[in-house]
Amino acid sequence: MPANNNDQAFLDILNLLTVDQLKPRFKSCLAAGTAPTRKADLVSAIKAWLSGGGLALVWQSLSPLEQQAVRTSLYRSDGWFDERRFTAEFGVLPAWFTECYHYYHTPAEQYKLGWFFYPPGRYQDGQRIPDWLQDRLKLLVSAPDIAELSPVELPTPLPEHMVIVERDKAATRELRLMLALLQEGELKVSDKTALPSKALLQKVSTRLEEYYSGVSDEDAPGVGHIKAFGWVMLLQASRWVQRKSGRLILTSEGLRQLSAPLHQTLRTVWQDWLDNVSQDEFARIEIVKGQTGKGAQYLTSVPDRRYAIEAALTESPAGGWVSYPDFSRFMLTAGHEFEVTEDVSALYMFDRHYGTLHNANWEMVQGRYLRCVLLEYAATLGLIDVVLAPPLQPEPDYDNIWCGEDVECLSRYDGLLYIRLNALGAYCLGLTKSYEDSSVSQQTPLTLYKNGRLGFSQPPSEAELLLIEGYADGLDYHNWRLSQEKMLTLLENGGSLAPLRDFIAKRDSQPFLPQDAERLLTNCESNAGAVTPAGTVLLLHCRDEQTAAAIGAHPLTASLCQSAGDNRLLIEPSREPDFRQALHQAGYGLAVR
Repeated sequence: MPANNNDQAFLDILNLLTVDQLKPRFKSCLAAGTAPTRKADLVSAIKAWLSGGGLALVWQSLSPLEQQAVRTSLYRSDGWFDERRFTAEFGVLPAWFTECYHYYHTPAEQYKLGWFFYPPGRYQDGQRIPDWLQDRLKLLVSAPDIAELSPVELPTPLPEHMVIVERDKAATRELRLMLALLQEGELKVSDKTALPSKALLQKVSTRLEEYYSGVSDEDAPGVGHIKAFGWVMLLQASRWVQRKSGRLILTSEGLRQLSAPLHQTLRTVWQDWLDNVSQDEFARIEIVKGQTGKGAQYLTSVPDRRYAIEAALTESPAGGWVSYPDFSRFMLTAGHEFEVTEDVSALYMFDRHYGTLHNANWEMVQGRYLRCVLLEYAATLGLIDVVLAPPLQPEPDYDNIWCGEDVECLSRYDGLLYIRLNALGAYCLGLTKSYEDSSVSQQTPLTLYKNGRLGFSQPPSEAELLLIEGYADGLDYHNWRLSQEKMLTLLENGGSLAPLRDFIAKRDSQPFLPQDAERLLTNCESNAGAVTPAGTVLLLHCRDEQTAAAIGAHPLTASLCQSAGDNRLLIEPSREPDFRQALHQAGYGLAVR
């Protein structure tokens, strides 16, 4: 905006205020002199004072907290005072933003910030430093320090109720398990909601080492299935998994993905999930109602929230522990805040009238969403390690909500205490170009025996297991048998046996494969396309073989149908009207389906 426009805009803002609002501002700085009595003179005097050396005098008279209010508003929020962000960083607000002012009772000292902050318009909320004043202040006021997250030391010894959960190596093992369940067709979700059933979650959880076991879920339903739910939703969001009649299956690209290094697959899953819009993690905070119906229209973009959290994770100290409260506060102070809804009053707990969340703070709404994303998705995928305690809140931040004192926690994720960005997380977030996974380069010696049995000299690595499970069935920790069904399925979907041949060649010292094994591989490669779909047909049942033979041989119908043996005929669905007409002319009728 040109300077002259800024001048007039500032004068317009001053003229919106009354004399009783302007005069205390002027009198709060004794060096400014006697306050004029007429409003026009008062407006001119304030502008003249701030145009010269008066601005520096008022700035220097501010307390350190008041100076921070000016500095952070000036450089971080285009002049607006962000109460939520300031409280998160400094813990308390200057009196200017909390006191109810009265001309005759309020000390002049508390009006000093009034030289800088003004209502932006007659009917606008909030307080802002006008553009005209910002231009001058930036010559006088230095920018605030960049917000940083500093690592902390964990309590020593760690209290009994806390546990450290390291995730990078465990996530690769769990990914291999989940991919195997995908290949076996074991993962199913609802066609309507795309959510897994409780029975499936219980089944998958028995194969995973869940974050919590034996913890009561009276106030935190599903606390024992966090990993299982996270894995199903992460895989469902992947580009190489599709839903078919409620069953999650690997696409042809997904089958080829089985030969990729596990850490690369994990990074792809994370990136796909960030942009997926089919599910909103806030729905996992079931105690908060009002997310459906009219309330759904106010919910914000899910990818935008996830990217805000990812941005904060990229600025975390790699390899260092950070407390959850510090991380949550950092999201605000570093400008990574997000909104879950544009109208928080649409959300409520227990009762729509009494339990509305119109006064909810950051932790009650955004904080619960943040915990869910960190634990159920980032930690499950192996990007961060965590320190957990039972999801109980000894000092709840929701007891001001109607009936809030009757619950132990707001979500199953409330036990998240610390997080640590690990090496896998740094790779998945693009902070490092590579990830050193020793299991990728491991080559466990093996021997391919007759009947397609693969015998390893020791248990293979996770990366080796991921590849071999795509081609063979496990017998025990050391032995596997080539599966004709798995190999044909992979070939049908565009895969190749070349990775398997290369895998065996690098680990088996035999110069040639056993004849029956070579024959199996060759037959699978040559027969994978032995049968090709030629389109759909309509199968007709005739009353007996003689009728079928007569229709198949009749000059009017012979060219429109084909014998399928016994008393059956085949016709193309598109030619059914022609066949019916010819059939009538031949003296036969076709029953209505």
